[in-house]
Amino acid sequence: MNRRSFLGALPILAAAPVSAQSLPAIRTLSLSAAPASTTVTGTLADIKARGLYYVPGRAGETMNVMVTSPGNNVVFQIWEPGTLVRLNPDGTPSLDGKPMHDAGPTDEPAAWIGALPKTGPYLLMAYSRRDAASYTLTISVTSQ
Repeated sequence: MNRRSFLGALPILAAAPVSAQSLPAIRTLSLSAAPASTTVTGTLADIKARGLYYVPGRAGETMNVMVTSPGNNVVFQIWEPGTLVRLNPDGTPSLDGKPMHDAGPTDEPAAWIGALPKTGPYLLMAYSRRDAASYTLTISVTSQ
């Protein structure tokens, strides 16, 4: 295969499905002005379910996230702009990027405040530690 025909095949390879399951939808949140904030509610069907949200942020702003749920069962992670989402064989999303300090895979926060290092959409993933659960996320972003 010459280089030209190989490069022409790349889009086809990239478009091929990795699995029969599809990624969960990622909802882009709009923040109201002064201070920029929003509250969203969700339901997780089981321990594998994820609530995925893009939250706009600018370098130097401060983000404040809090989740409430019955039994304090739901926690979250926050990932920097540019994080890629892939599907694991068990149907859960796998994130490839840089988690925010104290809001990564081993932290499991229910509340977090931190300075944003980059401008772009931050990926917030809510998930249950035990069973099906409902939750309320409150997110605010303020300028310094």
